[in-house]
Parts: sequence; structure tokens; C-alpha cells
Amino acid sequence: MSKKINERIPVDSGDGAGFKKYNAVQTPWNKLFSYQEALHYASRFESVLSAAVAQAYRIIIPDYETRAQEMCEEAHARLLYTGTMYPADESFGIHPFMCGMYPGALIGDKGDDALLMCGRCQDFGTYRAEKELDVCDWDICCSELCRATTMSLCGQAEATATRHRPGKSMDYMMVEAKGCGDRHCRIIAESREKYPAPEHALWESFGPAVSDDYKKFTEEEDCVAESMMFREETDYHFVNGTNEETDSSNQMINLSTAASLYLLPAIDNAVRKGYTTRENADWILKCVLEAAGKAMFGERYAILACREWLGVPLTIGEDGRILGGLIEVLLQSLLAKYEVEAFNENEVILVIDRGGLAIGATQLLNEAHLWMWHGMVKTLVNAQWSVWEEDSPEGKMRVKIAKKIDKFM
Repeated sequence: MSKKINERIPVDSGDGAGFKKYNAVQTPWNKLFSYQEALHYASRFESVLSAAVAQAYRIIIPDYETRAQEMCEEAHARLLYTGTMYPADESFGIHPFMCGMYPGALIGDKGDDALLMCGRCQDFGTYRAEKELDVCDWDICCSELCRATTMSLCGQAEATATRHRPGKSMDYMMVEAKGCGDRHCRIIAESREKYPAPEHALWESFGPAVSDDYKKFTEEEDCVAESMMFREETDYHFVNGTNEETDSSNQMINLSTAASLYLLPAIDNAVRKGYTTRENADWILKCVLEAAGKAMFGERYAILACREWLGVPLTIGEDGRILGGLIEVLLQSLLAKYEVEAFNENEVILVIDRGGLAIGATQLLNEAHLWMWHGMVKTLVNAQWSVWEEDSPEGKMRVKIAKKIDKFM
């Protein structure tokens, strides 16, 4: 088959004609998505992928308590280690006089807002901190994830405390979670010196809080739907309580792999501890992710909606360019580098930098995307088409979309 690239209007078409330039991603058919829309698309897609990974993790470790404890331990230890290795003082507005674990709320507030999880810090002090989210794309994953994110923030807070003068230790607990059906996500951190409570296991990181009477609930009409960097009322800047300020150029979607940042390391940890083998874990992930990919376009209206969203011309029928174009939008939205080797009615070949999809998690995230794309092409195009990796150069993943007959698929 020819490795040709069908006619694609150059991205610099119109330069010099006097048009305004926009921060956007572009489909192969010249449709533009704004920076804001691109971030929301990437966030949601990666959350859907992560939700599938969560189901694979549940198969690997069936017992809820064991699974949640292992996930919390892994997340807490990893963030405690990385938080100690990479100081966060300047980038999170943590001043030298801030002692103890309460500045962790600043880390969570800035990080969540950059991940489109908009909300607010409701309390911030030596003995108590409270953080509330109105939006969380990860709410479709699993309640175990809600527990683990609480413990990762606790790990960051502990790491922050070790970089300053000793201060009050705090118990971080999530007393509301959108992943459990609550209207908000809410973490309340309390000093057990001032607010005594019985000891609990790491996985028991849900409330109630001792200081629940101080809880500040934001009413529905006062909730926000966008991060500060996309809101006029905040002058399109994130600004926290200590005047740490940043804008939309400092977003974190491309530096995150959504909830898989927690789930894939947890699966790696389950392999190391002998809950399963590497081969079996990968097989479970492959099966679950392929099924999730097929489900995305199982209904015919989803295919039509995707084509319209991408701007696919009516002259293009059922072929791999549809999925290829969708993958390109995702890669651009994640700021993942790639090259187009072939793009025609017979095949699409994309050569993707492995680091672009695996930032912050494990290299397995590349395969996770590949398995999901393989499932997606079966319903977005038809069952004659497959997605696989072939002849990849070092450090890259050469993804091929083409027709393939496989009697053992």
C-alpha cells in the first residue's frame, strides 16, 4: 500500500492574508477547536480511558478494602517521595513562615484548577483546611480513586512540611466525593491535636470530619463550571489566597494522564506484590480497554456525531481516516508530538513520541491508548479495520490503522 498522505490543507494556509491567529488544534479537514475546548476534550477522553483501567484494577484485586488500601498506600508514598524531591514552595505560593501540613491545600487548589477541577479553598489555617470542587471529570472512575487522591494530597502536604520548620500534622479526609454521588468533592484536613478522632486505616480516608459544623457548602447557583483561567470574573487568571498567580498557558492537562496517573501505578504495584502476573494484568487491561473503545461508538448516532464534530467530508466513507483524525485531535490537545506517515483511504500511520502519552505515569499508558483505539475503530469505522503498533523507531510508537483479517482477534 502507498504511504501517501491525501490532500490536507496546510496549517499555515492564510498566513499574510490578514486573518487573526487563534490558539487551537486542527483536524485533518481544517476544523478548529479552541484551546479551551481541546483541554476539555482531552480531559474527558483520558477520564473515560481511566474509568476502564479502574475496572481492570477491580478484576485484578476483587476485594474493595484491599484494593483501596493498596491504591492509597501507593499514591501516598509516591507523592510523598516526589514532593520531597521537587520543592513546590515557589510554584504554589507557599511562604517560608507557613509551617506544617496545611499548605498542602494550596497545592491541591492550584493543581485541581489547572486540571479543570474548579472549586475553591473554603478554609486555610494551622489546624484546619477545607477544599471544595464543583467539577471533576474523574468522578466516573471509582470511589477508590477518590480515596487515593486524598492520600496523594496528604503525601504532598507531608512533603511540604518536611521542607519547612516543623508544624502541625494534619489528617486529610474526603467528606464528600462526586465519585460517590455527592454534589461536590470536599476534603477537610484537621489537626488531631485540636480535633481528636479515632485512628483509621489509610484507605478509610472518607469522613465525617470532627469539625463538620464548620463546613461551608456552596449552593448550586453559586457553583462554577470553569477553572479560573477561563473565567472573566477572575480576569482569566488563577489566583490563590497567597497571591500565587498564573494563567492558561500553565495548564496541566498535557502534564497529566488523568486518573491513570493513580491507576496504572497501582496495577504495577499489584504485579510487584504478586496479586497477579505482568502478563495477566496486561491481558485484563487489553480486554477491558478494547471493550470500552467499542462501546464509545456502539450506537450509530455516536458515529454521525463524531464525523460532524471532526468536520469529516461526506465524500469520505468508512475508512481509518476518521479514527486517525480523532487521534490527531487528542494528540494535539495533549501536546504530544507526532508525525503523519500515511493518511489515505487504505491506511493511516501515525508515529507518536512515547513520552507524549506517558508523562507522569508508566509507559504502559501508550499501550492503553493503543488498545482503546483498536476497540474504537471497530465501531467508529467497521470490524474490518484494526489498530496496531508496527516497526516502531526507538522512543516512538508507530501506530497503523488499516484493514486486517485475524482469526484469533
